[in-house]
Amino acid sequence: MSHHKARMMRRDFLKIAGVGTFGLSALVRVAGGQSTIKKINLQRNYAAGRYYFDPLGLYVTRGETVQWVARREGFSVTAYHPDHDNHELRIPEGAKPFDTGIMSVGASLEYTFDVEGTYDYYSRRHEVIGMVGRIVVGSPGGPGEQSLGYGSREGRAPIFKEVIRAFEFARAEEIVRRKTIPYPVKELERRFPLY
Repeated sequence: MSHHKARMMRRDFLKIAGVGTFGLSALVRVAGGQSTIKKINLQRNYAAGRYYFDPLGLYVTRGETVQWVARREGFSVTAYHPDHDNHELRIPEGAKPFDTGIMSVGASLEYTFDVEGTYDYYSRRHEVIGMVGRIVVGSPGGPGEQSLGYGSREGRAPIFKEVIRAFEFARAEEIVRRKTIPYPVKELERRFPLY
């Protein structure tokens, strides 16, 4: 039996069985006991003075799904996009901007990345202290590869010093090479003076 004919028979079987491609992938995931969804946790570490996404940097291929899970209340997962608080565009043009709003404990967002490039995102309440993350889909590219703050020429919201500091640890080329960059709590620890 030819390869083409075998493929046709499988497709015909799926039609007869009433299972589309989406249903089959879901079945394979459940039957195999493995999830193809990559997870990012939204966390806090009071001792280090940090609220953060872990991992900070993540590599995915086109069509993969990422799930963000809030381990505490008060976070958001918000793409850098002009529609979100007048931020500069830091996701690929043509990609749908995501925004969870303020999340409760255990809430999550699943997003399937269909457009290649670099995606930067932040937490609305914690951006000022550097709660940001970066995902590279396929290969780096798009507005997320421009220098941080380029949008100020267009009157966009400022980029905070702690955001720049955090993104130093999540360069796109390094994300592609390592596939995941854990949040560097020790390196980004914020020391507070004791009075």
